[in-house]
Amino acid sequence: MYTCTSCGEKHEDMPALCFATPDPYNQLSEEERIAYQAECDSDFCIIRYPDQTDRFIRAVLLIPIIGHEETLEYGVWVSVSEKSFNDYQSDFHDNPENVVYFGRICNWLPPYESDTFGLHCNVVTQSDNRRPLLQLHQGSEHPLVHDFYHGIEYAEAQARIEAAFGADY
Repeated sequence: MYTCTSCGEKHEDMPALCFATPDPYNQLSEEERIAYQAECDSDFCIIRYPDQTDRFIRAVLLIPIIGHEETLEYGVWVSVSEKSFNDYQSDFHDNPENVVYFGRICNWLPPYESDTFGLHCNVVTQSDNRRPLLQLHQGSEHPLVHDFYHGIEYAEAQARIEAAFGADY
């Protein structure tokens, strides 16, 4: 059992490993955020560089836990095209289910030693105002892709949560 830092309530299930912002936003100084008119809330982020605009949406990556119905959940940010961003944002409070956008993960996910930033994925919308789910593209040798398709042991999921929240989560 743990107390959620977002809602303050106690939960029985595993906590999600969430990122408040995409890494590119996080790496900007306050002056750069102002200069690039960077905006970030809990679901959308835009960075307006002089030569390009980057758009990000928040999504959920579920890693199966072998032998359990529970999953290890990552709340990550994904870069998407302008068209995908605008389409998703325009229907945000009433998104149809199973609309698919191409994206790239924009967070480094521990404990992976090789960078997870830029891994290709599909962003699949869900109904009922839930964040979209990610489906990683097969073909990559990245350990995260392997874990997405084959799962991780329960002890590994626990170790990742304890690394993020401490042993008393």
